Amino acid sequence: MCWTEEDAVNPLVTIRIPCYDRGRVVVDRAITSALAQTYTNIEILVIGDDATPETVAAVKSVADPRVRFVNIPRTPYPQDPERRWMVLGHGPRNYALDNAKGAWITTLDDDDEYTPDHVEVLLRAAVHRRLEFVYGQSEVIAPGGVTGIVGRWPPGLGAFTDGALLYSAHLRFLKYDPESWRDRLPADWNLWRKMLAVGVKMGYVEQVVYRYYPVTHVPL
Repeated sequence: MCWTEEDAVNPLVTIRIPCYDRGRVVVDRAITSALAQTYTNIEILVIGDDATPETVAAVKSVADPRVRFVNIPRTPYPQDPERRWMVLGHGPRNYALDNAKGAWITTLDDDDEYTPDHVEVLLRAAVHRRLEFVYGQSEVIAPGGVTGIVGRWPPGLGAFTDGALLYSAHLRFLKYDPESWRDRLPADWNLWRKMLAVGVKMGYVEQVVYRYYPVTHVPL
């Protein structure tokens, strides 16, 4: 990786949020937590996967110039439920990669939330340790409260969640594969595996930076 001053001195960070049918949840949980970050030089790029009218109305109700919303045509998905789950959201995620303005990119599911210091903690680790990719821990939250912590070193399938990471926009050329299901791999882990294979410098922060609500994640 070729480091530049933009990477290290108050860089713009893009928070990408793909969405479809969460209605107010995408605002009340995801976007609200993004706007509450202690690190404020951010853009929040919300990409609708032909989002429902209720979700579009909710996102458009947010009056903050840091929020950009684009509703793209529906991404084609496999009919098989397991295959569809593996590649769900690859269209809006790849669109966000092509249109992010930030020097760093992080992701947030539309029904999850960041801790207030998510960006600050991960960006500090990336800059100070000269990493290209860094991830932390996620709290898994069920209706009764926190049920576990996901996050460990070294990186591997199941070692971290898609929302607990940040990486350099120099890596945007690596995309989510819509056919990762052929290798029986989720598209997100298939992408991180590619990064490992090409020698991306990765690191880990032993701190919770993300709150994951699995009970609301259902196949579309």
